[in-house]
This record gives sequence, structure tokens and C-alpha cells, in this order.
Amino acid sequence: MKSLRHLPIILLSASLLSFSGAHAEETDIVLVIDGKSVDSETFNRYITMRAQQVQHNGAISQEQRKLLLQEYINSELLYKAAVKAGIDTSAAVKAELEMQKRSVIINHGLKSHLDKTLTEAALKEAYDKQYGQGSNEYHTRHILVKSEPDANNILAALKRGEDFKKLAGTSSIDPSSSEGGDLGWLGSEQMPPPFAAVVATLKPGEYSNTPVQSRFGWHIIQLDEKRAIDPPALEAVAEQLATALQNKAVADYIEDLRNNASIEIK
Repeated sequence: MKSLRHLPIILLSASLLSFSGAHAEETDIVLVIDGKSVDSETFNRYITMRAQQVQHNGAISQEQRKLLLQEYINSELLYKAAVKAGIDTSAAVKAELEMQKRSVIINHGLKSHLDKTLTEAALKEAYDKQYGQGSNEYHTRHILVKSEPDANNILAALKRGEDFKKLAGTSSIDPSSSEGGDLGWLGSEQMPPPFAAVVATLKPGEYSNTPVQSRFGWHIIQLDEKRAIDPPALEAVAEQLATALQNKAVADYIEDLRNNASIEIK
């Protein structure tokens, strides 16, 4: 069954692209069509549905409400005409209605589950886990070579007192060699994991005592500076965290249902 949104005869005009559903407190009768009464609660549900379809929020004016009322009348008359013609009894319509019914029930079931799991407390817990400890940025430089023996030779030169920047300029195969191996300020998540693990153990002015291997080659790393980064405000990352929590909650819920079901694929 085609959505009313796609029927040209009752498409919203451009002036209606700025409304959202408004819920009246009263449940009085707003119109009667061929003897059938339509109360305000039913009509307001229709307004809410249309608001969701155009994905827009905001108050609606009286003029927009009048236009929606005319649209509702059109839809009701089209529905009655289709039923009178027996469209609702066709196999194709019944099958599509059943699929739509399943989708509505599934969506409300998921919403009910998420309402129980996606709480303010859960959001705060996710925030504390990701940002509660704060984070650091590291101003590092490195000397990158192709083999571990080459890296050990660099270490030996450093221990003899040779300058890190000069060695990076003459020995490193990384483009940063022209800057004395300077990598600038980086967060742990911006570094290869083995690289980040070693950087976290260094104090400013220290270099790694053993070569560090990554997919790029072998590194000798020096930490120049370290600074703390203030975590973002909860409000700034709430949407991102909520999306991640929702995705995980849905995945966990489905996995639990599958684990407790008998499934036989033939």
C-alpha cells in the first residue's frame, strides 16, 4: 500500500513543510464524514504521523491545521473508495499490510526494550568510561628504519650521545626526517597501537630503550612534551554516545533472542 505521502492528490504543500504534531487536550469531534465521527485525538495522531514523515519539528499554525484537516478528509474518502472497490481484500494488499503490521510491532517492541536500557545513568556510565579519565596528547619524534638491526644501531648511536634530531635527518626513512623526526602532537588513538603503548611509558626527554615494530617498520621514539586534554562536555558527545549505546543494545538484544531460540535453516 503506497504511503499517503506519495499520493499526488494529497501531498503536503510547501507551506506545510514546517509543522509538527500538536496534541490537543480535548477529545471533541472535529468532523463527520458520511456519518463517521473523527475526534481530535485521532486527528492529532494523523498530524503527528505527517510531522514524522516530513521529519520536521515545530508548532503548526491554524492555517496549516486547516490544510491538514482537508488532507485528512481526502485520505478518508480515498480509503473508503478503495475499500468499497474491494482493494483491501486482495492478496497483495493483505500481504503488504501484514508486513507493515510486523514492522510496526517490531519497532514498538524495540522501543520498549530501549526505553528500559538507554537511561540517563547508562549514558553517564558510557561517558565516564570513555572520557572520565581524561586523555593526553604527546609531542613525539621518531626515527624509522627498515630492520631491527638498523634500529639497534640507532640506539647505540644515541647512547653514545649523538643527537636524536640529526640521526633522524640522516637515517630515518619517514618523511618526517626533514623535520628531525618531528610528528607533532598526537593522541594515543592516532598512533599505531605498539607505538602508543611505548609513548605512554616515556617521560618528556626520554626515548625508547628498545626498537618498536609497527607495520611501517622499526621505530626509535622520543617524547618531547606531554599535555592533558580536557574531556568534552557530556552534552557535546551525548548524541554520539547514545547512538553507540543504542546500536549495542539492539545487537545484544537480537543476539540474546537468537541464543534462546530454536533456529533450523533448510
